[in-house]
Amino acid sequence: MWIAISKYLQRKPAATLFIISVLFIFLSFNFNLFHAVNPEKFPTYQSDSEALVIGRLVKSGNDGLFSSEARMGRYMGLDGDFNLNQTKLFIGEIEGGYYEEYNSQVGMQGILWSQVDIAFRKIGVEPALRLAIYRGITSLLFALVLATIIVILYFDIGVEASCFLLFTIMLSKWQVYMGNNLYWMVFTMFMPMLVVFVALKLEEFGKRINIFLVSLLVMFFVFLKAAMGYEFISTILISMLCPLIYFAVKNSWPKKILFSRCFLIGIFGLLGFVFAVLLHTYQLSLATGDVEKAVSVIKDRVLTRTYDDPENYIGTPFYESQKASAFSVVLNEYLLRGGTFRLKIPYLFWLVVLVFITYKVYKEKYLLPEYRKENLIINALIITTWVSILAPLSWFVLAKSHSYIHTDINIILWHLPFMIFSFALIGYILRTRFQRLLVRIATALK
Repeated sequence: MWIAISKYLQRKPAATLFIISVLFIFLSFNFNLFHAVNPEKFPTYQSDSEALVIGRLVKSGNDGLFSSEARMGRYMGLDGDFNLNQTKLFIGEIEGGYYEEYNSQVGMQGILWSQVDIAFRKIGVEPALRLAIYRGITSLLFALVLATIIVILYFDIGVEASCFLLFTIMLSKWQVYMGNNLYWMVFTMFMPMLVVFVALKLEEFGKRINIFLVSLLVMFFVFLKAAMGYEFISTILISMLCPLIYFAVKNSWPKKILFSRCFLIGIFGLLGFVFAVLLHTYQLSLATGDVEKAVSVIKDRVLTRTYDDPENYIGTPFYESQKASAFSVVLNEYLLRGGTFRLKIPYLFWLVVLVFITYKVYKEKYLLPEYRKENLIINALIITTWVSILAPLSWFVLAKSHSYIHTDINIILWHLPFMIFSFALIGYILRTRFQRLLVRIATALK
């Protein structure tokens, strides 16, 4: 058996890399197996957000899937921590309370998990085990998404750089913290980009793709994510265009093809967002009995998280966030603080590394005829990496107030997809430099 497995691994390196990537990322995201984050904080990180989903599961179980217009929420009026109480209610430790709806989004994750929970309850799975299974599914889906991206890049950057990228993802502090969270469902943020990535790689392999169908899939996944929360929508819309930049540079597309595809996919992505807003408006109009009130609720949420007159927020937690400048938020909260790994390496460090790599590559004139294929890949990685930085920055700036308050959440945006391309580039540069060194040593020994 082991001989057969060994032969398969040799014949199918991409499949092997995919399986290994899924396994290691899943173990990291779902169990923190490699201690990428503080083990004491890992089980409870963002439990306040996840409590909204668990509260919805309780509400759906008690009163039906579409009770309270299917909005997520929490049961209040109980002794103790109101977030922890949602789990206690779910597993049957306590009873009572009144349901307080959450109005900032459609709450699609609550609807979907309620459907799944109905099925698991029917077959008699215990509540605590059900929650563990749901978190495991979330981790697995995220692992599948990231493993697919690793394998797509593997065909260009090679196995060594791909393993380096896998290693950085496994130990990525913020992805590990949020990877199995039932509220954030982080894999949905990557899905629009993944659809484009997969389609363009299939095209590169000689398959015909229907760009209109690709755009429809992008629209669906943007809608799905926006229905789970409007957070990070600008980052998601920009990230889904990054694969277009990468393949356009690497394969020397005519500008007309690049622009037309960016326009079509971008428009459909925006439509997905608009449809989510319309659904949210309809949902709130059912709850309030008035479309204008529903629009007012959404408008209030948008202004609170972006830009408004600070005087309107005196005496609230949002006052300082409204006063802060976008520049100070980006610099102090997302470049100088945070840290990529447990070593707390600030993201400014990786920017400096990227500047150095870019300078060295073009100074040494990598674009030489004898290294044409290699140079096209390096050029594509560098350009796409610099373009991809606009994805996280867009949210930090546009949703300045949200970014000021939620530093422990929004910092994950550096990985959608800026750090993915950055680490792919760093790994590829290290690989090519090492290979050239081996060639020089071998030549010198002859």
